[in-house]
Amino acid sequence: MRTLAFIRLAAVALVLAAHTAAAQTAPAPLFGVHFETGSAWNKALAPADQKGFKEHSANLNRLRNEGTIIFGARYGDLGMIFVRAESLDAAKALIEAEPGVQSGIFSFRIALLRVFYPWRQP
Repeated sequence: MRTLAFIRLAAVALVLAAHTAAAQTAPAPLFGVHFETGSAWNKALAPADQKGFKEHSANLNRLRNEGTIIFGARYGDLGMIFVRAESLDAAKALIEAEPGVQSGIFSFRIALLRVFYPWRQP
C-alpha cells in the first residue's frame, strides 16, 4: 500500500513540476515595428480621414487588448509599436496584414529587439 501511495504522490509531483515549468517559460520574443507614412498617404487629409486609418486604429487597439502589442508611441510623423510574436516571420505576417499597411497609408520596418534595459515604471 505504501508503495502505491508513493507512486501516486510521485506522479502528482511530476505533473505539478511539469505545469510549473510550462508556466515559467520565457515570453515570446519582442519585435520593434517602425511605421512611416506610405505611398497612399494623402498629405491634404488629416490622419483620421486617411483611407484605412480607422481600421488601422481599431486593429492596433485589438492587438493591444489581446496583449500582442506591449507598448506604442508616436513621435513626430512616425510611430512605433512593440509586439510579441513567436518569430520574425510571424511578426511580419501580423504587420503585413495590418489594415493601414494593406491600404498603403503606412509602410513599416521590423526587427527583433534584444532588451538590455527592461521597462521600469517611473
